Amino acid sequence: MSLASYGLFSSETSIPAASKRMNEMVAVVRLYMRDFPELNRLIAGEETSDRMIAWAIIDAIDDWNSTPPFLGAVGISNFPSMSWLREAAVMRTLESVGLLQTRNQLSFSDGGISVSVSDKAPLLMNWIQLFQGRLEQKKAQMKASINIEQAMSGGGALSEYFLVNGTYLSW
Repeated sequence: MSLASYGLFSSETSIPAASKRMNEMVAVVRLYMRDFPELNRLIAGEETSDRMIAWAIIDAIDDWNSTPPFLGAVGISNFPSMSWLREAAVMRTLESVGLLQTRNQLSFSDGGISVSVSDKAPLLMNWIQLFQGRLEQKKAQMKASINIEQAMSGGGALSEYFLVNGTYLSW
């Protein structure tokens, strides 16, 4: 069942070259972050572009696929946990925003009045650390569970104990 069928998203695509599933996931991440012009009181428009969110989604999928155990490559259409992917994309988006905030941070003082511009990097770091701890733990648990499930059906990644202790399989 597609996310559009829940009535949350229109069938229009925000990134014309992207798949429908990618555009739906971009909309989910934006909804979770509440990055809408009417909710952004201090900036005009959206803080993060759809293309930047799509990049964060692709980066999160790459992180999943490049973390052992290697259980086969997955993509956006067959990702095992949409909630993990959503939060990982949010974390990567916050990392990008944090880099921008750090690069543009400026403090100045005049006549006893001090002003700081783009000084949200410490706050963003707290959010990133919260997401990172939660995501790494969930990723390890999910990958272990998937590996066990695949091993029960004849697949899965072999443990180093298999090589050390020999096989218990009956050939």
